[in-house]
Amino acid sequence: MSLVPVAVPESPAGILDENGLSQALRSLRDSGMVVVHNAYPNGYVEALRVAYHDLLASNPEGRVQPTSGTQHVQMQVPLISPFSDVLTVAHPVAVQILTRVLGEDFRASYYNSNTAYPGSTYQRVHRDAAPVFGSELTVATPPTGIVLNIPLCDFTVENGSTEVWPASHLIVDSPEDAGVELNDRVGALASSRLNAPARSFVLRDLRVWHRGTPNNSDRERSMIALVYKRRFYGWRSPALRVPESTWQTWPEHVREIFAEAPIDKD
Repeated sequence: MSLVPVAVPESPAGILDENGLSQALRSLRDSGMVVVHNAYPNGYVEALRVAYHDLLASNPEGRVQPTSGTQHVQMQVPLISPFSDVLTVAHPVAVQILTRVLGEDFRASYYNSNTAYPGSTYQRVHRDAAPVFGSELTVATPPTGIVLNIPLCDFTVENGSTEVWPASHLIVDSPEDAGVELNDRVGALASSRLNAPARSFVLRDLRVWHRGTPNNSDRERSMIALVYKRRFYGWRSPALRVPESTWQTWPEHVREIFAEAPIDKD
């Protein structure tokens, strides 16, 4: 099973036309995710990758933490350039799609990253957010949170692209299944691999079942992860804080997206 990507048009506006937007929304609605190709200029993601791996190696303030699976780590990303650049945190196509899915007043709530080193193993199957009402409802609700993933290199089967279970965001747990590990439930479902080239991004419903996979290459496989939520949904990571110098560089629409994050004196 594969996901059909949507491509950003080579136009001054840099956003999707109505047909492209309809395809993106349908993919996100039906499968729980959409892959957007050609989202960044040549060289942009490579510069982001170099800056990211310099930061990862220095591990500032102990930000690097292990996550499930051997040789998988996560790191909270600081809102400094280039990680705070408008194209990174508020890409116009991402904003275009998120506005339609989460509402015009959506907010950023979390900024993290994931790296799979060579020799990594499978992670456990998991979802980043459970259904809002647990097993109280028998039908899925509209999404309350979407994660933006920016691959910092080509994501391939060899280097451990994320394994996903399309449409699993629509699964509502029964009381009997609520406590069963997802690893024990995925056997009846078809999975896919989020193979995506650098210069693309992925938007994924937080409820989609997924896991990191073994990196059999000789290079790290990293991605940035920025979570956006509906405004009424109150959760925000305490680690999401904006340096005042970054806040001063942002246009008003980006400030609105990060309006719930505290501003720190530099």
